Amino acid sequence: MRPRREIRGAVVVITGASSGIGRATALAFAGLGARLVLAARGPAALGEVERACRARGAQVLVVPTDITDAAAVEQLAKQAVQRFGGVDVWVQAAATMIAGPLGTEPVEELRRLVEVNVVGATLSARSALATFQAQGHGTLVIVGSLLGLVPNPQVPLYSMTKYATRGLALNLRQAVAGHPGIHVCLVLPGPVDTPIFQRSANHTGRQLRAIPPAYAPERVAAAIVGCARRPRRQTTAGTVSYLLLASHRVAPRLTDWAVARWSAATLTRPTPTPDTTGALFAPVPIAGVHGGWRRGRLRRRLGERLGTVLAQRR
Repeated sequence: MRPRREIRGAVVVITGASSGIGRATALAFAGLGARLVLAARGPAALGEVERACRARGAQVLVVPTDITDAAAVEQLAKQAVQRFGGVDVWVQAAATMIAGPLGTEPVEELRRLVEVNVVGATLSARSALATFQAQGHGTLVIVGSLLGLVPNPQVPLYSMTKYATRGLALNLRQAVAGHPGIHVCLVLPGPVDTPIFQRSANHTGRQLRAIPPAYAPERVAAAIVGCARRPRRQTTAGTVSYLLLASHRVAPRLTDWAVARWSAATLTRPTPTPDTTGALFAPVPIAGVHGGWRRGRLRRRLGERLGTVLAQRR
């Protein structure tokens, strides 16, 4: 087993830091004493995260960044190195989603989805690995999805991009195999209670919701912190997610069938809603860590607390 790495004082770059898993990850690292470089498109939401992280005692550099812009991503890496002297961990968490059967989305939305989830993730990984190779060490954590392993016909394009993200991580892991100080980790969250469902482009005709059971984003953040401490090939968060991974190894066809039907049936609510582009092309004011899908104040607090405890222990 690799030795446990110290988080206090580590320099951590997080893309997609303004909401959901990225925001929860920023708060988790801040609570452990990391020095943070936070990136997302929306300056206002980034400012909120910056203040919350500083309140936990962290040093923070905010760099508004659209990860589809290669020059902006290179500038993100450059500013991190200039401010803190290097980068120890880079978390690629920025992503967006389109919901609806194939063909219901305009071609412009399809192109934008691929630009963010595939091209953007690649540009982020490229800058991270270039920085690591120059300094001789570093850990890249790519946040994918279990929908990069199993299907959901309600979000076929999003699932497609997550298959691509998983493929990127698998290939990059082999590319750095000869560099013992550089690591590539893949985190595959299952259903998580984040604002992505309110921020998604939606062509289903009905409101979206988190697929139950929706785990607290703090639990995924704890898995990401765990990768920073002890790099691992692949991990997830939550009992159901681990069971799904095990089931897919044993009975992939049955698992695909069951997950596709369950996730497609539970992704939408009966309430009608007009088509929307969500946050595909521009930031929207819906941010925060949680999406509000975890019913009951006690359940929400327990999930948040469990995530905090796991982040401290991993």
